Amino acid sequence: MIRHIFIGTFKDGIGKDIKNKVLVDLRAMKEKIPGVVALEANFGTGWVGSENSVVMTVDFAAKTDFDIYMTHPYHTNHVAKQGAEFLSGYVAAQFEL
Repeated sequence: MIRHIFIGTFKDGIGKDIKNKVLVDLRAMKEKIPGVVALEANFGTGWVGSENSVVMTVDFAAKTDFDIYMTHPYHTNHVAKQGAEFLSGYVAAQFEL
């Protein structure tokens, strides 16, 4: 099992409506991209780190499923473009369970 972790920081001035749309679109990847076993996404609490963030974990059965996810058109042409437009930066990492 592979776990992918993503933490994105919203640019200053990004409104609640845009943030909510980004969250909905991140969550939709579970249904739109094959090979996603589990996906959780929500806004960061800000207890430690930024409260102006969106956080996501995605689980895959195998590395090949992760590779499909990374190159899938919904991810590259839609979600990643939103990230470039609305996020000031992000951190991503993967590990094996």
